Amino acid sequence: MTVSVNKDIFLHTDFNGDLTEYLCNYLNALIDEEFEKEDADFDFIDECADAINSIRDGFIDAVIPVISRKDFMAKLGIRTVRFSKAFAAVIAAAIMLVAVNGIIASATDYNIIEEVSKKVAGFFAQTDKKPDFTEKAEITATTTFTPITVVIVPQRLIVTFDSSFKDEYTIGEKFDPKGIVIRVSFSDGEVKVISSDNYEIITDKDFGKSEKLETVTVKYEKLTETFSVRVLRDEDTKVLNSVYATFPENFNFRTDDINNIDLSGMEVFAVYSDKTEEKLRKSDYTIKTEILPDGKTAMITVKHKSVYASFGIKERSQGEDNE
Repeated sequence: MTVSVNKDIFLHTDFNGDLTEYLCNYLNALIDEEFEKEDADFDFIDECADAINSIRDGFIDAVIPVISRKDFMAKLGIRTVRFSKAFAAVIAAAIMLVAVNGIIASATDYNIIEEVSKKVAGFFAQTDKKPDFTEKAEITATTTFTPITVVIVPQRLIVTFDSSFKDEYTIGEKFDPKGIVIRVSFSDGEVKVISSDNYEIITDKDFGKSEKLETVTVKYEKLTETFSVRVLRDEDTKVLNSVYATFPENFNFRTDDINNIDLSGMEVFAVYSDKTEEKLRKSDYTIKTEILPDGKTAMITVKHKSVYASFGIKERSQGEDNE
């Protein structure tokens, strides 16, 4: 197939500047215009957004599937003639650049691209007075497309759920992937449902051990997507509620040396939701000492798992009785 774009297009002032920025700016303008419509075409918006991301990553051929849409030229015409003409020039440059590099992102219908090229030339014929070129200034760009193997890659992971999906668990339950529906959007515009054998479900190794919101990750090739489920406790679930410390009868919360407090006589207990208590071993909890800005007070924090208890000890003033 041969695609020709005449001299008037290639010598047009709208070609000045950076092609990548032109494409991204015009595609963004089309997205903005589409959003303002009451019956906005969100598929078209998504295609333009995906093309912008790919173009910025260096894949300028990503614009070809977008301009190959049957309704693309109509959408281009929703703005001013000046906008349509300028963007048409950029499209023409993109088509020729893709052709020269021998790359076609969507090779479903070469004739569509050829028709787009003709339509592009038509914009200039209708709106511009042809420049006065000499015969030597004639420029004709003719490129022949050679069919090549098209590489189709996954672009977006779509996670949905059916009625059998379980989004709430009680402590101790394992995650159940039943009801998860995974779809993948590919670079050729096709969306496929992916079987569970082809993607991976990743949960935290401590999933279901405590009451919280858990994050679940779905991984397909290099794509990932996350969602959340909630872990709750039922009335019969025994969970840690608090900790407290006890001291010998002769223990004094005042000390001669605030930096070296003797806590050897302290005992620490855990309190659970079923009202039972458990004396903890020293290896079961940590002790953190923080000297306050006055330099005379130490805050002692005893922590077991996710709960803690704090108390203060003051340095004895000079001359104060040793109680």
